Amino acid sequence: MDRDEIALEMGVFIPVGNGGWITSTKSPQTPSTYQFNRQVTVLAEKLGFDFVLSMAKWRGYGGPSQHWDQTLESLTTMCGLAEATTRIGVWGTVHTMIFHPAVVAKMAAVIDQISGGRFGLNLVAGSNPYDQGQMGLWRDLDHAGRYRLAEEWITVAKRLWTEERVNHAGEFYTLEDCVSAPKPRRMPPIICAGASDRGFRFTVENCSGGFFIGSDSDDFVNTGLRAKKMAAELNRPDFKTYALFMIIPGETDQDAQRRVDLYVEGADIVALNAQSFEYSADRSFKQNTSANMFVRQGSAASPFMSVPVRGAPRTIGRKLADLVRRAKLNGVIAVMPDFIDDLHIIGTDVVAALAGEGIITTACKMTQSEAAL
Repeated sequence: MDRDEIALEMGVFIPVGNGGWITSTKSPQTPSTYQFNRQVTVLAEKLGFDFVLSMAKWRGYGGPSQHWDQTLESLTTMCGLAEATTRIGVWGTVHTMIFHPAVVAKMAAVIDQISGGRFGLNLVAGSNPYDQGQMGLWRDLDHAGRYRLAEEWITVAKRLWTEERVNHAGEFYTLEDCVSAPKPRRMPPIICAGASDRGFRFTVENCSGGFFIGSDSDDFVNTGLRAKKMAAELNRPDFKTYALFMIIPGETDQDAQRRVDLYVEGADIVALNAQSFEYSADRSFKQNTSANMFVRQGSAASPFMSVPVRGAPRTIGRKLADLVRRAKLNGVIAVMPDFIDDLHIIGTDVVAALAGEGIITTACKMTQSEAAL
């Protein structure tokens, strides 16, 4: 091996919304049931993935595919999955506009007990006016205001996890002699996908890691390096970066490309237009990098959030290894069309290909251990 080995965490963004992560009528129409997500998570644990993550989504986009018209609530889903597993991390998502931090502080402490310390939290400072507005919970704050709220939110939550009694008088929250017990046994890993300048700073200053999506290889690399640069400037050497990849395997590169072409052919234009409309209705969407990404996806009529990493397992392993090294990634969060068959290929053949490139994962170690039996 002429290159240093790199340890890489691997997670799965489980499909708690129907249709998974591809907005198409011709992609696998994964069900948004707890039973299916339990099956996916148990398989991910068996394969050696480090964690599963679930999104928080309250309203779908309709269209022929009825994309995300049915979704599981994130924290209750992870609570169940914590009981169904023994090793894998279970990370849930919270919109800071919807949940009071004292409520989540208590919920997190309970899931911490159920999971034996495997719970993690993904914070979302925004979303779109329709998703949360349908419940009367959307706060029409500007971009900076949303992150002021998120900063106050996480400050309160961390104090409740570490202090016996909390008094707080802030811009958004007031706590008077607030008690939250029990405490989690450790501070949970906290991530955020904020990608604007303000979002990046919030994430590096307040979270243990950040995750992002790239429009192409250069975008992945530039964003990863930008996060590491800011972490160094803010003296956060332990800050982790995770990239979200749509991975589409095939027996050959041509087989994988045929799958991509099929999903593009079935792109649900109605759902994509609804997605673009909802995110563009946010008066701050021009400052919101994630909102811009969703609007661009709709305008391009693409069923994918970013360009898929596709090919035979060795091709995928080579491409991912190159991006991990160049972007200095600590982890990969995988989504895929088929969360059973494709997940099995990624957790065996692709991680073996990564190992051949010097990228070592827990999944690879488990695969090697099984092969030795």
